[in-house]
Amino acid sequence: MRKQFHGTSHHLGQHIIEFSDPDHATGVVYSKNEHETGPEWVIMQMLYWDDYERIDGRWCFRRRLPCYWYATDLNKPPIGGLKMRWPGREPYAGTFHELFPSWDAFWAQRPDKEALPEIAEPAPLEGFLATLRRGAGDPKIRVR
Repeated sequence: MRKQFHGTSHHLGQHIIEFSDPDHATGVVYSKNEHETGPEWVIMQMLYWDDYERIDGRWCFRRRLPCYWYATDLNKPPIGGLKMRWPGREPYAGTFHELFPSWDAFWAQRPDKEALPEIAEPAPLEGFLATLRRGAGDPKIRVR
């Protein structure tokens, strides 16, 4: 992995954790990344979908799914489809939005100019992430 990059930095934000029982939880954290890959400076937007488990009193990662929205050279914005654009590779689609069917539903319901947008019902306590997922399975992850 070190040979792929000359330098890398990940900036995290918006960490949400929900508990399913006293020893299990699910979380999501967004990450804006920068990678120096020889002649190109790649920027990336992604999220980590995590499952946690408390084992012997300590919280541990049980699983982590990296879901990507885009990766591209800083000077080549990823307009259009196939937003994963690593140097020396063919572009491909990320899995960032596959994780949340609610994203497609939201963007598919564009109100008319004269109408006010509908606001979704609030998600139940400890059910925000499940509401976003709407029972969807985990996406197949493609790592660089």
